[in-house]
Amino acid sequence: MPSEFWGDASVFGIRISFRSNCRDALRTALGNLAQPDCAEDRVQGPSIYIVLRTRRVDRQVTDCARIHGTCLNIVRGGIALRGNGRLGRGACVFPGGGTDSGAFREAINTIVLFLVAHAGRTPIHASAVMIGDRAIVLAGRSGSGKSSLAQAADRAGLPVLSDDTVFVQVEPSFRVWGRTEAIHLREADVPAGVTGGIRIRAGRLKRALPVARPRRNADQALLCVIGQGGNFGLEPIQQEEAVRMLTEAPEPGFEFYGARSEEAVRAVAAGGCWRLTLSRDPDAAIAALIAAFSPQTGT
Repeated sequence: MPSEFWGDASVFGIRISFRSNCRDALRTALGNLAQPDCAEDRVQGPSIYIVLRTRRVDRQVTDCARIHGTCLNIVRGGIALRGNGRLGRGACVFPGGGTDSGAFREAINTIVLFLVAHAGRTPIHASAVMIGDRAIVLAGRSGSGKSSLAQAADRAGLPVLSDDTVFVQVEPSFRVWGRTEAIHLREADVPAGVTGGIRIRAGRLKRALPVARPRRNADQALLCVIGQGGNFGLEPIQQEEAVRMLTEAPEPGFEFYGARSEEAVRAVAAGGCWRLTLSRDPDAAIAALIAAFSPQTGT
């Protein structure tokens, strides 16, 4: 009987249990999810179970990508992913060898985050930085300036929770989660003298800049919806307006959660809801946010 290898990891307080017939695949999967130990990251919710299986290299598979409700079916580059979010079960079938490749690591991230999102950690397209004990969730569409704000916050010495996506937990208590290991910027947006490796994100070349003070989660938050303008502006808006702006035309990857997306936005906006108009100076925007939302101001 073939050997079976088991291992557990934790993502956003959810246990991820792996079973594999390949020790190297299991080692890569666990290493991909490894984070520094954090007492607040203890398992709080349901567990997820994922099987990793090798297949014959000479077996032909056809690329496809389908997500229907809580079910995922993706085949790309010879790696097949299956996931059922309602059951919290998934599988990754891959050709032997190459388990340390970027494609395999990306496949593990995809199946894990899909299942985690359906286990009560709903994604919002936003960066987030910490001012005091609150996460300032900076939500907006691709190209709105989320990552540039995260980089400016990092330069200002603020902890960074995420540069692109936060995951919102509403039960049994509110919490915002992030997994930022780097901030990804377009080459044109990289500050002079700053270096970092090149990665592909959402089909675009980005430079990955290290984060000085990464943060894992926060129990308090407020929401800023990003817009563009000639001058910086910050004005309060109604919660339902923010929900409409962030959920009525979701971008690819954020369209699968329906009413849960609205619930997640409302949960973040319950701590305060603002429209943030950006100028071309993200450092000035971060300085203004610190002045507006630091604990000393009482805002």
